[in-house]
Amino acid sequence: MASSRWFLNFSRSLRWYCPIYGRISRTIHPVQVQPVSYSSSRSNSSSRTFRQNFISPRSQSNVSVSAIFCIVVPIIYYKWVLSQRRIEQESAIAVDTQFAVLFPDEAWKPETSVDPFIRTVTVDGTEYWLLGLGVRTVSFLKLHVYAVGIYVAKDDVPELMKKVKNISGELDARSVILDNNSGIEIFDALLHQPVRFALRIVPVRNTDFAHLRDGFVRSVMASIKSHHSIGDDVDASEGTNQLRSLFSRKLSVPKNGELIMAMTKSGELKCIYSPKRKDAEVLGTVTDRNVVNALMLHYLAGPKAASEEARIAFADSVADLLEAKQ
Repeated sequence: MASSRWFLNFSRSLRWYCPIYGRISRTIHPVQVQPVSYSSSRSNSSSRTFRQNFISPRSQSNVSVSAIFCIVVPIIYYKWVLSQRRIEQESAIAVDTQFAVLFPDEAWKPETSVDPFIRTVTVDGTEYWLLGLGVRTVSFLKLHVYAVGIYVAKDDVPELMKKVKNISGELDARSVILDNNSGIEIFDALLHQPVRFALRIVPVRNTDFAHLRDGFVRSVMASIKSHHSIGDDVDASEGTNQLRSLFSRKLSVPKNGELIMAMTKSGELKCIYSPKRKDAEVLGTVTDRNVVNALMLHYLAGPKAASEEARIAFADSVADLLEAKQ
C-alpha cells in the first residue's frame, strides 16, 4: 500500500514537468481495471479510497505520462551524446588536416648544432605535436645549452585553440599569447584542466644529470616566484624533491641525447631519458601539480622564459592553426 501510494504521488507530481501532459491525458484511453475485493484489517473506507484512486482515469493518465517521460528523455540524451561525439571527431579531423598542411616537414631544425626534431612523439599511446622549437642559452654570451621542443597532445590541440580564441577575441592571437599577462592567464588555465604539454630537451654538448637537475629546480623556483597566479604561499619542497630524485644518479648525457618530460591526463609529469634516441628509460614521475605547472610555465609564458625563441615559435604555430581554421 505504501509503495503504491508513493508511486501515485510521484506520477501526479511528474505531470508539472511535462509540457505535453494535457494533450497526452486527453488522447490516452485509460484501461478500466475491475475492482478486486481484498481482505484487510484496515477499514473499508480506506480500501475503497485506494481502489478509487487506482482505477481513476486521471491516475491512469499520470502513469502513462510517466512511462513516456522515462522512455523519451534517455533516448534524447543518447542522441545528444552521439551528436557531440560526432562534432568532436569532425573537429579533430579538421585540426589534423590543418597540422599536416601547415607543417608538412617530418623534421624541424633548431638554430644550433643538434639533430632536427621530429614533428610528433608518442608517450604511452598519446601522440604529441611539436608546435614550438628553440634553444636554451645562458650568460650574456648566449651560450647554447640545449635545444627544446614544446609539444601538445594531439587530442588537446582543439582545447588549446578554443582557449586562445576566447581570450584573444578579435585581437591578434600571436600578440595575446606573447603578452606576459594574457599569456600566463591562458597557459595557467590550460595547465589546470589539464591540457597535456610535453618538453623534448636535447643537449648541445655533453652534460650530466646533475646539471640538468639544478637547471630544472632553478626554473621551478623562478617560475613560482614570478608567476603570481601559481600562488605566493606554494610549498614546492615535496615536488622539487621528487624532481631532484629523478636525476640523482651520476649519469652523463651525451650531445643529442633525449629527455622527454610529458604531462599525463592527471597532470603529472613523466620523465623519459634516451641516450641518442635508443634504450629509452623511464626515470620516474613528478606528482606535485604546482611544480609541474611551474616548470611548464617557465617554457610557455612570462618575460623570463627558458627559451624565448621556442615561445615565439609556439605562438606562431597556434596563430597559424587558428587562421587556417577560419
